[in-house]
Amino acid sequence: MQKASKATPGSAVPGGVVAALCFLLPALLVYALFVLLPIGQSLGNSFRYWESPLLPPQFCGWENYRLLLRDRVFWLALRNNAFLLFGSLLVQLPLAAGVALLLNYQRRGRTFLRTAFFTPMVMPTAAIAVLWQYLYEPRNGIFTYLVRLVEPEFTYAWLASPETSMIWIFVTICWQYIGFHTVLFLAGLAAIPETLYEAARLDGASEIRLNWHVILPNLKPTFAVSATLSVIGSLKYFDLVYLMGGGLPETSREVLATYVYRLAFEESQGRFGYGSAVAVSLFLLALLVVIPLQARRTAD
Repeated sequence: MQKASKATPGSAVPGGVVAALCFLLPALLVYALFVLLPIGQSLGNSFRYWESPLLPPQFCGWENYRLLLRDRVFWLALRNNAFLLFGSLLVQLPLAAGVALLLNYQRRGRTFLRTAFFTPMVMPTAAIAVLWQYLYEPRNGIFTYLVRLVEPEFTYAWLASPETSMIWIFVTICWQYIGFHTVLFLAGLAAIPETLYEAARLDGASEIRLNWHVILPNLKPTFAVSATLSVIGSLKYFDLVYLMGGGLPETSREVLATYVYRLAFEESQGRFGYGSAVAVSLFLLALLVVIPLQARRTAD
């Protein structure tokens, strides 16, 4: 009677590899068609120039990227994206963590409060833009009305001021996304074992020390996920900024995504290649920021 041969550890089973490839192939094809191919096309277009939509493009080398380095609007948009990025990390995430901690202690009405905080996340962005444009309306908006209770002659164009318009758009973004990050932090809090709380209380830890030495260290993975999502979202943010007036040359409400859209689809002919160069720069910037975050998260 022959003994069955044993597969040596680490040896590949051809049938298993083929089966795995068969299952992965549809997803890989979709990913290549809708992600890799557009990235490659944008990279190729960034080295071309269109004199007319009816004529084939001309190769211009690195000229689009040389123009980009001297483009004042590009650096303004990059500065606004950096403001959204650091504002999300330094304001939005701490606020969301604080709300999650309060909701974690709140027993009565916790389900209602969770739903209330998460509701802006599921609202259509167009509806949010219209709502907050009304709140920021210079003459009859609610914010203007509240300030006039103290200063009757107050008049201020909230969304038209070049110095502060992005601040008020950022306030709207925080209102929209704090609930989403709050839910993430609540999930992280639910994953902390009760034994850690009991051990800390038996050692006489106060609520402040409990939060600082038990809860926050165990929320590091959640902070990493929220930070990664905030960074990616801040770099590619488009819809709310555009609907609230972004992309207008005479204002400071320009981010990289609105600038790409305006160059490629709204401006005169010949700017499609330059818009692709800005899009490629945005893609490389996102990789430059996200890869270190993911590497640190994997190392932890």
